[in-house]
Amino acid sequence: MNKGLILNDSIIDGSNGIEFHYWVKVQDDVVKLIFRGEKAIFFTEQDVELSPDNRFERRSLNLKAFNGRKVDGIYLNLQKDYLQVKKEFEEKSIRTYESDIWPNDRFLMERFINGSLEFAGNFEEVAGYKTYINPQIKPSHYIPSFEIMSLDIETSLGDDLYSIAIHQIGKQEIKKVYMVGDLDDTEDVLFFKNEKSLLIKFMEDFHFFNPDLILGWHVIGFDLNFLEKKCLKLGLKLKLGRNGREVRIDQRAGGMWFANIEGRVVLDGPRVVKLAFYQFENYKLATVSKEVLGGNKDIESEGADKVEEIERRFHEDKMSLAKYNLLDCTLVIDIFKKLNLIDHLTKRVLYSGLLLDKLGMSTRAFDHIYLPKVHRKGLVANNTLDITKEKASLGGYVMEAKPGLHEHVVVLDFKSLYPTIIKTFKIDPVGRLNGGVAPVTAVSGVQFSKTDHILPGIIEDLLTKREEAKRLNDKNLSQAVKILMNSFYGVLGSAGCRFYHADLARSITETGQWILKQSIQYIEENGHQVVYGDTDSLFIKLNFLEVGSRDKVAKQLADKINDYLSQKIERQFGVESFLEMEYEKYFSKLFLPFARNTEQGTKKRYVGLLNGEELHFSGMEYVRSDWTKLAKNFQFELFKIFFEGHSLEDYIKDFVKDFKDGKFDGDIVYKKRLSKSLAEYTKSSPPHVRAAKLLQEKEPKKFIKEIEYIMTKFGPVPIELDVKDIDYSHYIDKQIAPIANDVLKFFHKDFDDIISGSQMTLF
Repeated sequence: MNKGLILNDSIIDGSNGIEFHYWVKVQDDVVKLIFRGEKAIFFTEQDVELSPDNRFERRSLNLKAFNGRKVDGIYLNLQKDYLQVKKEFEEKSIRTYESDIWPNDRFLMERFINGSLEFAGNFEEVAGYKTYINPQIKPSHYIPSFEIMSLDIETSLGDDLYSIAIHQIGKQEIKKVYMVGDLDDTEDVLFFKNEKSLLIKFMEDFHFFNPDLILGWHVIGFDLNFLEKKCLKLGLKLKLGRNGREVRIDQRAGGMWFANIEGRVVLDGPRVVKLAFYQFENYKLATVSKEVLGGNKDIESEGADKVEEIERRFHEDKMSLAKYNLLDCTLVIDIFKKLNLIDHLTKRVLYSGLLLDKLGMSTRAFDHIYLPKVHRKGLVANNTLDITKEKASLGGYVMEAKPGLHEHVVVLDFKSLYPTIIKTFKIDPVGRLNGGVAPVTAVSGVQFSKTDHILPGIIEDLLTKREEAKRLNDKNLSQAVKILMNSFYGVLGSAGCRFYHADLARSITETGQWILKQSIQYIEENGHQVVYGDTDSLFIKLNFLEVGSRDKVAKQLADKINDYLSQKIERQFGVESFLEMEYEKYFSKLFLPFARNTEQGTKKRYVGLLNGEELHFSGMEYVRSDWTKLAKNFQFELFKIFFEGHSLEDYIKDFVKDFKDGKFDGDIVYKKRLSKSLAEYTKSSPPHVRAAKLLQEKEPKKFIKEIEYIMTKFGPVPIELDVKDIDYSHYIDKQIAPIANDVLKFFHKDFDDIISGSQMTLF
């Protein structure tokens, strides 16, 4: 048996019917698996009358829908017929089930193959690649090593291609720059008389280098998109796929770019680091590389200044431009290596079943894992578009904080709260249907079957796998399992899930609320004060005599809560509790502000001194992307001084003075994403939209998804334009004062009084 990981897949209609094609990375090669003689399938209700049609075969099956209706299978030989027939059924209002599952996805999920597989059979050489026809396959957990190429291009402000750089790692390391120019070639830099000859040589070498994964920074929306258009203009085809296939690029709803390169996967840096839950001030290559690697890009400027410098180097110092171009490739490679992103992605493939370029689609992952087990229960599922969402569930319980400065606070946290609630109370789509069979009545009053269910078993397997990953210190595997488990609640509460039912999400959140409230009551009845609680965490103030043994006391508290809940759940609901509270962290000082402009405690906002050493912010401006660096720096220093017990008056006055003197002009940029296209903003025009419209006037062809701007006395101005007359008063009123008043309120002081000098002291 050979082992491999599927890179990508496709469906074609061959001469004898539908075919599923899978490009698979094996140890030292890439092979192609082709499956013929398969059929596409969806379902319709058994009592529906259908006219004879030679495009499909109707078969009676021992299956029924979630609504109890018996269904027949509609089997089709061709993909084009599959698409056409289901469309005709929709037009005739004939209800179908699972007609939105792609046949190639169904083929893998029904065989429980999650991206990785073992296969055996005869092969033939086709266009230089081993091709297996209808091999035997079974699931695997194999992860291969890859040939990885980082790609980056440099262009003029117009549509001139200056250069293409690649940096590849794998069996050997390759660094090359292809540049328009009349200089002599060097080992790493090749020069060409025009763009066309450059592109022809690049594509020729590309197939020789033969990468499996292509990395870059905005590599699809910019680099590959530009190259595709440039090839079209020059009468070429951007053939980067195996077998010489063309690249297919498209931009979907929300501005997301996708590239289909047969037998290869494109991984765009910003999307991948977000998928791995890394957070940065912004996702520019310069920012991420500086934070991750500690290094800088060769050209630090942005916008028009950056393009101007690139153009200068192209005309005056081509070798310097080549160095810059190649450095960007290397930075991307180094970021992926330092953050171990490829391992993170492949581990997620093994547990979600989604291929590398489809990760993040949580409803599809749920289908892949859950749907085959549904079929083995004799059931078929709805189409996603047939789901009608009822009102949203309550969400997790968030206790109103007790405002003020608290000392010696331990945080106890329920480990995987929602997954363990699902496992404990057997909350499950199939279990809801079978609620009359050995019922468990959840906190919500909804009954689920104690014995006939699916999801609790999936959770149990994943929890076991996560514990194993922790024992092996495999952080990527542990995170992959955690991400998948934690997605289940959101999926079940989404109308984008074919298994959605209001009782499912409601039962999870109402149980979570009940658990947190029961825990708070127990803690406070036993001599401790809970100063804050949020969904799965409790902030508990230690008594004075407990501070010296805080870790021991916190662990004992967690054990007592676990015992209490286990007994209560067994007694009240008749099930074994799988909930587990654990000691998470300790704050020597914890500040909980008032909700602004109220006398009530806030929710989801606090700052603490973690282990007496490190400032930890949650929900505060310091960790929010929509506040300026000015506000973040001010807040950080403010709380540092506050926790040290020093007067804040001098710091506030000095900070405002320095700001007015222009010392922080580099820290006043706002950054905001556009939730829709600029043309759709008709009823209102907030500052970021006005700034984006100004930028679009200057660069009409630019697709603007995110805008950075500065507030001036004339309104918001994008940073790409000439910014003058900064509105310092705006920043003082909107960015500095609210943060200062969060603390000053506890001393019955006000920011305006401090700045005006009417109050001489703070304490």
